[in-house]
Amino acid sequence: MTKIGDLLRRLGLDNVPLHASATAHSLALARILMLSIWIVYVFQDPVQSLTFLPHELFHAFGLFQLVPDSVWVALITPTGLLALKVLLIGLFGWALIGFRGARAAAAVSLVLVFVYLQVKKGFGGHWDHREMTLAYAHFLLLFTPAWDAFAASRASRRPRREGIYRASLIALSLVVIIQYFFIGAARTFIGGPGIFLDGSLQNWIVNRNLRPNPFGFDLGTAFLAEVWRTPLDLLFLGGTLLELAAFIVLFLRPGWLKITFAVGFAVFHASIFLLMNVAFLENIVLILLFFDLAAPWRRIRRGHDAPGVLLVDRREPAALEVAAFVARFGRGELPIREMPEALASQGRVLAFRAEGDGEIVTGRRARAEATFRVPGFLWLAIWRQWRAGDRPLDTARSAWASWFLGPRVTPAGADELVRRD
Repeated sequence: MTKIGDLLRRLGLDNVPLHASATAHSLALARILMLSIWIVYVFQDPVQSLTFLPHELFHAFGLFQLVPDSVWVALITPTGLLALKVLLIGLFGWALIGFRGARAAAAVSLVLVFVYLQVKKGFGGHWDHREMTLAYAHFLLLFTPAWDAFAASRASRRPRREGIYRASLIALSLVVIIQYFFIGAARTFIGGPGIFLDGSLQNWIVNRNLRPNPFGFDLGTAFLAEVWRTPLDLLFLGGTLLELAAFIVLFLRPGWLKITFAVGFAVFHASIFLLMNVAFLENIVLILLFFDLAAPWRRIRRGHDAPGVLLVDRREPAALEVAAFVARFGRGELPIREMPEALASQGRVLAFRAEGDGEIVTGRRARAEATFRVPGFLWLAIWRQWRAGDRPLDTARSAWASWFLGPRVTPAGADELVRRD
């Protein structure tokens, strides 16, 4: 399990900012994402239509040439292909949910994936990076502790070397990054600069739209006029430059720049899909590997993380009940202080004072604010906030903003405020 981390350390990639906050849950969600892509890919693929083709057109590649022809004849039948699809989906589901033996199921499914792809490509076509990138990432996944979390059956977890989850996610992300870089490099050094000039992309659009395709888009034919020649050439060049710069993603922390890169990759893929009927939907989904998928989950479990202080009148049972709840489940993240005499004299028994502007809320709103800061009680906090008839104090980023932009910096002097109380 530590070989990936050792390799990344030798390459100097163990300290890159990408996935600095990764946990076992982050890696587990990456596992679920990748195996879900496979399930959708196999489920919707009309591979059974290959049974209508003469078997004489089938050609095995590489090591598959050692397989007797009778095996392929038996497999490329309606029953054989249906059995292969059902078996693959079952194994993917087994590994995704994380039943006992999930890693073995994932390994067997990877072997069968190559058999499945051989069947698909045996009647023509090539093994493209759409499937191979996912297959390579799947292979790496087998050597990571991807089943340490979100798994139905987990053996007693061994202590993991520090950074192993982060190293594993960097390795998976690196597969996607290398894919982009090498494709951009091959296009540039083999076809450049002419491939980006004189309407080259328009010619590809014409070529692809003349071919039969499973999607039926004809949007590309609307961009064949002379006026679109230069914009399309620039789109092609821009997409290629983005691919060549893909390694920059390793050094980007959560923020708008990383979002811009991810959106740029997705837009380039979507443009090719709509203009040329060439689908790389799996690659678009794999872009999510550049993000910590568990960050919103951790943020929600942590509750509303705007700092503050709970003020309690210890003479009142209702206030003590809230204080006991916070002390038991709050992990010490919300300080509890005695109610100031100025508020107690006004009949206030429970209050919450936010840091920064020092805004104070009392009664039901204070109870809701306290609940927001107790990990795992988000929905109870939302219900209590709804009953209080007002929105919660908002001095921290939402779960989704934290995922993309990173946590908001605690206001200066916050620690001093807590100490003074």
